[in-house]
Amino acid sequence: MLTMTQIDYIRKAFFEEGLNISQIAKTFSCDRKTVRKYLAIEDFNQPFPKAKRVTEQPKLDS
Repeated sequence: MLTMTQIDYIRKAFFEEGLNISQIAKTFSCDRKTVRKYLAIEDFNQPFPKAKRVTEQPKLDS
């Protein structure tokens, strides 16, 4: 997870400096999908959706 300062730099590099996603990912040493994720977020106060765990049923019935 990136800090808010790093996210701010990523957003500034894309929207103000005009760098593309690949250049930003290389500069900040993170994946392109991560850069895309933080560029797509409008409201940082909303929590990220958590993945639900799927529990397996026991193999043997008691």
